[in-house]
Amino acid sequence: MKNILLGACTAGLTFMVGCVQDYNYTDPTESLAGANMVLADGYLAGDFGDRTGFDGEATGLQGNIDRQYENTSVNVVREQRGVGAGMVILHISGNTLDKLAQGEHTFSRDEGLSDEAIYVNVCGGQSASAFDYDQPASGTLTIEDSPNGLRTVDIQTEAPRLDRDGNPTRDMEESQASFTFQLPPQG
Repeated sequence: MKNILLGACTAGLTFMVGCVQDYNYTDPTESLAGANMVLADGYLAGDFGDRTGFDGEATGLQGNIDRQYENTSVNVVREQRGVGAGMVILHISGNTLDKLAQGEHTFSRDEGLSDEAIYVNVCGGQSASAFDYDQPASGTLTIEDSPNGLRTVDIQTEAPRLDRDGNPTRDMEESQASFTFQLPPQG
């Protein structure tokens, strides 16, 4: 039974982490049982497959903290005229972003499923509703808190550039995403 449950959780995590074409993303300012995060100051830069040269404010932010199962998911999206859309998806399993320690945390595209892990996917597409490029990335997640209760999150990624057949090359593509959110009151 334990193996069946672990297999189902692994399949669910694989689905949750990747970019999903035609998925109806919710408005991050709407409450979902009090779990949605209100995100601000989103930024996205870098290359995402054939879509290159992103640099500017995020045009879409959404985040969700599941305190019962200790998971966090955040999407940082930028649609840019003449380029398309790029997205960085952050998923934390076994912890929540508000409880993760300040400082630098590394993540790897080759990391296996563990009790506490950080997974990041990079995606590109024609628009924020039509992603056709998706792959896991390695990099760093840097967390910094301010005295006014805001937490700033910076995500630096690196992933192999893919050839026309979808095979990894030796060239690397990089991206940067960032956002802020209000930490819950300590009590």
